[in-house]
Amino acid sequence: MARCSLRMYRNSPCALPAHYENFSENRMKLDSKDLKRLQWAIALLVVMTLIGGVSVWTTQQWKKGAEKTYKEAAAARKDIQTRLARARVEEQELRDKIVRFQALRDRGYIGPERCLDWVEAIARIRTARRIVKLDYEFAPQRPVDAGILPGGSTAGGFAIMSSQMRMQIQVLHEGELLAFLAELRNTVQALLQVRSCAIERIPPSGIQRGGTNAQLKAECALEWITLREGK
Repeated sequence: MARCSLRMYRNSPCALPAHYENFSENRMKLDSKDLKRLQWAIALLVVMTLIGGVSVWTTQQWKKGAEKTYKEAAAARKDIQTRLARARVEEQELRDKIVRFQALRDRGYIGPERCLDWVEAIARIRTARRIVKLDYEFAPQRPVDAGILPGGSTAGGFAIMSSQMRMQIQVLHEGELLAFLAELRNTVQALLQVRSCAIERIPPSGIQRGGTNAQLKAECALEWITLREGK
């Protein structure tokens, strides 16, 4: 069997027929139809790439918009919950204030000065406790000063008024004085505040009281506080 070398290839019996060589050369060349087909394929590839890019960009924008909407909704919900909680607290505070206001009205703290009622209450307590010496004097009613109420004499449409009373009393011991003030505070229709109270011991030659000597004398300043509705 004859062997063919590369040098003898074209002239030797082993050489391929001519139409095979032409076919190989034609396969390496592209005609206009092939170019058109490739152009359409490339264009389609570019279009699909653009569509994919736009889809990805649109999805990202939609995701960002959804996250923003969610955050805004969560913030609005939190704000509503905060407002609702604050409204509940304010409602409870208002209810408490109404209850306190009604209690003040029932005690007679709201309204005009009731000096005559206070005088009668002092007389009853003095008689019941058999206090021999008790002198007092009321000063004209006035708005409370900063020493009693630093925030001022007005609150919620009311003027906070004070009637000061100077009192001189003689008692057997301190407990009797405290009991007199406590009963007076629980009886009168006013908020009673002891502004000052100076206590001194009475010499043995002092006045007699029911067979026994009063041992203490006190000079006190009391504030009778009421609320007067604003005009």
